[in-house]
Amino acid sequence: MVKNPVFQAEKCPLTGIEKPTLKVNLDGVNQDFDKKGYQWFYPYFDDFQLIAEADLFHDVAYWQMNKTAIFYLIENGIWPKGKMVDKPMLELLISSSGIPITPWEKIREILSYLISIQGHFGEWLQFLREQYTEIARKTGLANGDEFKALMEEGERYQLLEIKGPSRDGMIIILSLKGWDLAKERNEAKESKIVFVAMSFEEEMIKIYNHWIEPAIKESGFDPYIVFNQHPESDATINDAILAGIKKAKFTIADFTNHKSGVYFEAGYALGRGQKVIYTCQEDHIGKAHFDTRNYQHLVWKNGEELKKKLMDKIEVFIKK
Repeated sequence: MVKNPVFQAEKCPLTGIEKPTLKVNLDGVNQDFDKKGYQWFYPYFDDFQLIAEADLFHDVAYWQMNKTAIFYLIENGIWPKGKMVDKPMLELLISSSGIPITPWEKIREILSYLISIQGHFGEWLQFLREQYTEIARKTGLANGDEFKALMEEGERYQLLEIKGPSRDGMIIILSLKGWDLAKERNEAKESKIVFVAMSFEEEMIKIYNHWIEPAIKESGFDPYIVFNQHPESDATINDAILAGIKKAKFTIADFTNHKSGVYFEAGYALGRGQKVIYTCQEDHIGKAHFDTRNYQHLVWKNGEELKKKLMDKIEVFIKK
């Protein structure tokens, strides 16, 4: 292995900013990699170093096609620090990091951001037009115009009120409805609960007891699975499922045996903007429904392998 085959980038493939404006680490990186790569600092942060494998670095079209998602990963601390990122890793990050896709998901993401910078309920927040692009990078939007359009849609649904907007910017206040929606999302982000969706056939229950549950607990989280819950008499099993997903930080969905409920629960979690880890036993992956084929699965042969892959995934993609 060539020692430290990581070179200084001449240009950021994401923003197009070039040296000498682009900052690079003149001392290189502190660890060795088995692939050639390039390093530079994210232009919008002072000290966030990016390291990309050479083939990914040179694929400028890929960076531009995925730049909204990549901005979101970096701005929210999901991009792995100190690791060389290649295209398979980046695609896995994009598919499993809860990046908002639909306009409604994006509105919830913006509300979550607004409440995080708001001192108290009822406080007006002022944004200059030049800040729209910065907010867009952080919340998974294409540009500042999308931020403005989504805020106007949020007002139409009585999630917030806008003073203005004007050519210079807008002043926003969240309604109680918008505040509650944002608070619920932020509480899920801070949660230690992991919702587990899976088949409850005998062999899978053993896998859960001996491997999935220990993987979750040893990673510092608390599993929530409906067969371990005791809903109140006036609640249905579906109520318990929906409540568990709402409380969870992320969901693990195992598609072994391809139960329809698992597809529903994974889809519901994803629709809420939640991260979902997809797993499936090797013998069953060929029968995966079209709904999940766009998402990379952790394919496992036995419980021991599943536990290790789950713990590695949680460490990299959940704990950051």
